[in-house]
Amino acid sequence: MEREWYAVKGLFRWYFKSDGSTDSVEERVLLFLASSFDEALAMAESEAQVYCADDPKANFSIESMGWWDAYRVEEEPNSGVEVYSRLSKTNLSVDAFIRRYYPRSHDEHAV
Repeated sequence: MEREWYAVKGLFRWYFKSDGSTDSVEERVLLFLASSFDEALAMAESEAQVYCADDPKANFSIESMGWWDAYRVEEEPNSGVEVYSRLSKTNLSVDAFIRRYYPRSHDEHAV
């Protein structure tokens, strides 16, 4: 069976070990060479177990939120190749859409 590149996006919650509090959700997009969407999703779930493994030196823990979305990459990975795209239907204005799905916490990382 032919293998193709898939970009898989997963959501992860970060917790402080000291008190279990959290205010961070991480979106990760990883590439996998797989023969199907199902295989790519299974590979992402396996990788997440490693990613979320407890690090005794760290003051935080990471938990998979169990949310996955896969995208088949049409071209070989290279500079400028689209590795993830998700089209959403909405009646929201541009500003309302950004406020709802991309809250201000993302502004912290803007240059």
